[in-house]
Amino acid sequence: MIESFIYNRFLQNTRTLGGTKNDNPDQVHLSFGFPYSDLFPIQELAEAAKQATFEQGKNALHYFGGPAISYLPSWVSGRLDKIGIQVPVEQIKITIGAAQAIEVMARILCNVDDEVWVENPTFFGATRMFGLAGATIIRPFEIDSNGILIEPLQVELERRVQAGEALPKLLYVMPNYQNPTGVCLSVERRKQLADLAKTYGFYILEDDAYLELNYTNKYLPAIHTFAPEHVIHIGTFSKIIGPGVRLGWAVVPPVLLKFVQQFMSGSQTNPYMQEIVSTYLQNNDFQAYLDGVNAHYKDQRDTMVDALVNTFGDLIEVQVPQGGFFLSVRFKQLTDVIQLTQIAEQHGVSILNGSAFYANREGRSTIRLCFTYCSKERIAVGIQRLYEAYQQLKDITKD
Repeated sequence: MIESFIYNRFLQNTRTLGGTKNDNPDQVHLSFGFPYSDLFPIQELAEAAKQATFEQGKNALHYFGGPAISYLPSWVSGRLDKIGIQVPVEQIKITIGAAQAIEVMARILCNVDDEVWVENPTFFGATRMFGLAGATIIRPFEIDSNGILIEPLQVELERRVQAGEALPKLLYVMPNYQNPTGVCLSVERRKQLADLAKTYGFYILEDDAYLELNYTNKYLPAIHTFAPEHVIHIGTFSKIIGPGVRLGWAVVPPVLLKFVQQFMSGSQTNPYMQEIVSTYLQNNDFQAYLDGVNAHYKDQRDTMVDALVNTFGDLIEVQVPQGGFFLSVRFKQLTDVIQLTQIAEQHGVSILNGSAFYANREGRSTIRLCFTYCSKERIAVGIQRLYEAYQQLKDITKD
C-alpha cells in the first residue's frame, strides 16, 4: 500500500516558507525575495538566444554544450578578482543556481548526524538543504551589525576539542548583505573565521548571492581569500540577470573537485542556457547594466526606509543595508509578529515574520521586507497597509 510507504526520514524535519496564500491581484508582495521584473534585460537576452541558437545550436543543444562551457567560468573568475579570489578556472563550477551549489556541498560534506553551524538568523532555504542532506543538528550563532560573533564560535570549538566531542563539518555564512538582516561581515571577522577553519579543520560555505548588488561600490575581500583550501565560495546569476536562467557557480577547493564532479555528473547544468548567457555577456556592457540595477534598487531601498520611518516613527527599528534585497524591521511594542503577518495579509500586503530565519525561533518581534520586487509606488502602498494592520492589531490587543 502506497499509504504505508516509508519516505526519506529527513523530509519531516524540513519546512517550506515564504510567499503568500492571498491571490488578490492588488496584493503588495513585500515577502517575496525577488528582483524587479522590469529590469530584466529581455531584449538583449532575446537577441543572445537567437545568436546562440544559430551559431552554436548544434553544440549548445547537445549534452556536451558549446563554447560557453569554458567561457562562463572565465567570466566569473574575472568578476571575483575584485574580492581577492584568484583560482584556476577549473575550480569554478557552473551550477543550477546557488541552490544546487549549496545542496551539492551539503551532500558531499555532511553525513547523517553531522553538525552544520549557521548564523542566527540565517537563510532558511539553506538550513532546509542541510537537513535533507542528513545534518541533524543546525547550531546557530548570533550576529551583530558586523556579522557572526567570533568569540562564541571559538569558545565552543575549544570546549569540544578539550571534551573530545565532534566538531562541525560546515559553517554556512552570507558575508555580504545577509538574508534576512542585510549586514556585512567585517574584514577582521572574515580573517578570524578563516583562521578558525584552518585551525579546527572544518569547511566554510561562503554564500555570496548578493555580492554584485552593492550600492556603495566598495568591496570587501572574500573569506575565501584568507583560507582557500577551507572555503567554498558560491554565487548566482539569479539576482543580477534573472532567476529564470537558473545559473550559479561554486569556487571549489581542489580536494573536493572529484566529489563535485561525481554529484553533478547526472545533472549537467543547462548548456543551452549557458550559451545564451555567455553570448549576452559578450555582446553587452554588463557593468553598465549592473550599475543601473544597483541605482534602481538603492532608490527603492530609500523609498521603503523613508516610508517606514515617516509612517511608524519610533515604533520600529530599521536596519538599513548597503546592498542586497532586504530590510529587517523590529517592532518595539510587539513580542510576536505572527498575528501582524496574518492581519497584514487581510489588508493586502504580505510580509515574512523574522522567526522563520532563526534556528531556535527567536526574532519574534521582527519582520523581513524585500524592497526590490515592487515598484516605488507599490512599496509606499504596502507600507501604508502594513501600518493599518499594525493599528488594527494594537486595537485588538488593547481590548
